[in-house]
Amino acid sequence: MSSSCLDGVDVLVTFAANRVDSYVSEGDFSCLARLITGVSNFHSLSFILSILVENGQLELLLNKYSATDSATGTPASVRGFRMAVISSLKQLNPDDDNALSMVYRHFDMKHEAASLLELRAEQCMNSWLSRYDKERRNDELLEAMHHLVETAEVLSTIDAGQRTHRACSRAALLSLQIRIPDLLWIGLSETKARRMFVEQSRFQEALIVAEAYNINQPMEWAPVFWNQMLKPDLIEQFVVEFVSVLPLQPPMLLELARFYRAEVAARGEQSHFSVWLSPGGLPAEWVKHLGRSFRSLLRRTRDMRLRLQLANLATGFGDVLDICNRVLDKVPENAGPLILRKGHGGAYLPLM
Repeated sequence: MSSSCLDGVDVLVTFAANRVDSYVSEGDFSCLARLITGVSNFHSLSFILSILVENGQLELLLNKYSATDSATGTPASVRGFRMAVISSLKQLNPDDDNALSMVYRHFDMKHEAASLLELRAEQCMNSWLSRYDKERRNDELLEAMHHLVETAEVLSTIDAGQRTHRACSRAALLSLQIRIPDLLWIGLSETKARRMFVEQSRFQEALIVAEAYNINQPMEWAPVFWNQMLKPDLIEQFVVEFVSVLPLQPPMLLELARFYRAEVAARGEQSHFSVWLSPGGLPAEWVKHLGRSFRSLLRRTRDMRLRLQLANLATGFGDVLDICNRVLDKVPENAGPLILRKGHGGAYLPLM
């Protein structure tokens, strides 16, 4: 090959092919591995790869090439060998994920290894979902979690941040399915996932669902908060946990203020109907519940201008408006008189 003697290469390939039967009959797979890695004509000797794979000698084959790689291997030959081995595997044992995983690890193919682990996790989850109502066992869910955690570990080494986060989120959702088996958490459609998200009364479960189904956006949280507005004690804890992880975004708060204003207007006109009975048991109780819940959101809003805007939009919070106006209109105690002098060009400059 180094002297570009193509005829000589063909002769050697023919000699090698003629020796294969003898090596197979003697069970000398080490010599077969030497032939395929030494001649490096993977296209013509692909049948040797097939023989080694069929006889369970994949690890021997990989180790042989690894030993010669540093001495004689070139990037082109490494790629050729890698493609030949993977092609043989997919042709002979397309369902042997363990063999493919071994090849991916050997050649440091981290993207492919991560994709294979994700596929295996999907298979485990689909198998569990196919008999969800018949027999509830957690073995497959635990195996799927294991594959997703391995996926995250592999992806974290190649700075694939979004895919790593996605794998961790799906693993957390599987843990939720194991801890709370009475509800179906995995394999939900987008509509069902949003409904499950809105119905959560605890922040940690809501966050897991939001991240697993890629709906962790500020405006997506507005219905979740609103669903608990008649439960002041619950929403207070929910808000505390929320702000420890995520910021209270102005668009979401403004949307809640609009919800509040519309709800108060709608219920105020129909407060005599029994359909509006709240957990407090009296038609008038809902006002107090909604007010307490919204005040907890206002207290957590540190930006005074935003708090003023929210209280003004929601209506009914005169005391909050007064406090915000006083804070915003307050003149600093160390402020002195503003004295200006006319500078060059006609501009007025402050002296103090």
